[in-house]
Amino acid sequence: MNAIIVRIFLFGETQEKREVKLSSGLNIITGDSKTGKSALLEIVDYCLFASRSTIPKGVVEDFATLYSIVLKVSEKYIVIARPSAKTGNGSKAFVNVETSGQFLEGISTKYFSALVARPMKEVQVEVEQHLGLSVLDTRLDEEEDKKNAGGKATLRSCVPFLFQHQNLIANKHSIFYRFEDFYKRKKTIEDFPILIGWETSEYFIFRRELEQKQKELKAHDKLVKSLKLKDEEIQSRLIAIIESYYNVIGFELDTELSLPDLKKIAKKLPDVSNNSYANSNLKGKIQAQEAEREAVRDQLYEVQELLVLLETNSTLTQGHVGQLRFLEITSVLESNNDALVCPVCHSTNNGLSDEILAIHHSREELKSELGKIDVYKVDNSQQIEELRKQRNFLKREIIRIASEINALEKQDKELQVNKSLRDQAFLAKGMAEANIKYLLSRDGQNALSTDVDELTERIKWLKEKLEGFDLKSRIRDAEVFLSQKMTEICNQLDFEDELKPGVLRFSIEYFVFYYHFNNQEKINLSEMGSGANWLACHLSLFIALLHLNCREKKSTIPSFLFIDQPSQVYFPTKYGEVEDGENAEADENIMQVRNIFKVMSHLQNYRPENAVSYT
Repeated sequence: MNAIIVRIFLFGETQEKREVKLSSGLNIITGDSKTGKSALLEIVDYCLFASRSTIPKGVVEDFATLYSIVLKVSEKYIVIARPSAKTGNGSKAFVNVETSGQFLEGISTKYFSALVARPMKEVQVEVEQHLGLSVLDTRLDEEEDKKNAGGKATLRSCVPFLFQHQNLIANKHSIFYRFEDFYKRKKTIEDFPILIGWETSEYFIFRRELEQKQKELKAHDKLVKSLKLKDEEIQSRLIAIIESYYNVIGFELDTELSLPDLKKIAKKLPDVSNNSYANSNLKGKIQAQEAEREAVRDQLYEVQELLVLLETNSTLTQGHVGQLRFLEITSVLESNNDALVCPVCHSTNNGLSDEILAIHHSREELKSELGKIDVYKVDNSQQIEELRKQRNFLKREIIRIASEINALEKQDKELQVNKSLRDQAFLAKGMAEANIKYLLSRDGQNALSTDVDELTERIKWLKEKLEGFDLKSRIRDAEVFLSQKMTEICNQLDFEDELKPGVLRFSIEYFVFYYHFNNQEKINLSEMGSGANWLACHLSLFIALLHLNCREKKSTIPSFLFIDQPSQVYFPTKYGEVEDGENAEADENIMQVRNIFKVMSHLQNYRPENAVSYT
């Protein structure tokens, strides 16, 4: 998602306006000290929903009552504004979407008076949806608390990639903005695969289900192992169960039988004599169970229908845009400047031609507006996940009810064959069979209620789905790309020759930066000397990250970078040049500063549509 800043606005109490215009590519903002250049970073950060204002006290804050930035996302413009903290309304924000940039020239406080200030977090969510950032649940385990798991990925996790303050650009101890806060650092690192577009809501749904299924399989294996009995214990318990039943029907059991023989008897207990009666309402129970099964099937059908609708919802926007393009191609409204002539009386009608022409113009304007509609993404993953859980529960319920129906039908069949069974004998046989079934299941002869094969197959399917995201491969590829790009940039900057040859490295998994000197020694930034080296490393890393961001088509990180005072490590001994034709000389420090901007200006040609802003 290519999102750049095109305007920064400040509005005063008397409706006076200050603005900074930014274009695609390299923007250099210059001016005397204490004129508010550095405040631009803090203004943008504030408009990107910082929890508190860090805009410096002084002229800027005294003037402004409302701050605003305009993001251009593809063909639409997102206007974000926040009242100054001094107004007491800093927790509110405005947002509006425009499909044309014409509004920028005449924008004033009247523009925002027509909008409603809403809670900041509510506006932030809407802006994130316009950027395509809508992963609401990043837990890897559904039993994990959402708060402890970090919650949803937000626009605030993008901020460290957007700013390099003057106290950071040549810092040897810190690299990223606000990484001194452990929680913010951890959150940014964890959210990066989401922000760059590698992980989606579906990815986390699969991860949570895989964790749950693996736990179920592990619990099943543990239970089977704990329930398994020794042969001597099984033999003694089988003798006790069968003897109890034999005593009721008048049979005698040989207690010296081997375990295999006892199991044969247990699997087919002898029938009771036909000198008693039995009375049962099994038919009614079977009908009730069948009715319950049909009701559950109806619920399952409704859940599956709703699940299909939600799962296909994400493709509706693309389908709608495709239909619009199809209609645009296939539907042609012919217009003729000649007057229409009645085929009967041959009289002309100029008015009807004017109406047709007006319809033609309206249609063209509508096509232009519809063509600017861009992505607006809403995360339905939580509803989909809940419906999948409900679907799985209903399937298990149907299996459970079917099992009960089978048991009742078997019992009813036995009653039909032996209608004169004695109640006591019938009850004894049922109890004996139930006890035997449980005992043999503990011996591993029968599967437990969990369908192990289905569970194993689902785990295999989930792993295949997750492999489709190819996260490890993406990270490896990105790290290679960053290393090549960083090294290429650094070699053009003022980096010490004593440390060459070498390669710059950055770990996406841990956000660790280091210099691999001569393919042997790893040198951390804090172990290097010279402000020029620190500056070169910071510039190389952040420009390379910007290129990676622009390369990834599904990235939700805004495509701009603010760098404050990249010239600060250089102190010229003389100013200006000696005007002497070809022998004109310039101070070495000034030449290095010129080179910095020359390198950045050259690198923007890789993706000229992305705003890279420097102050």
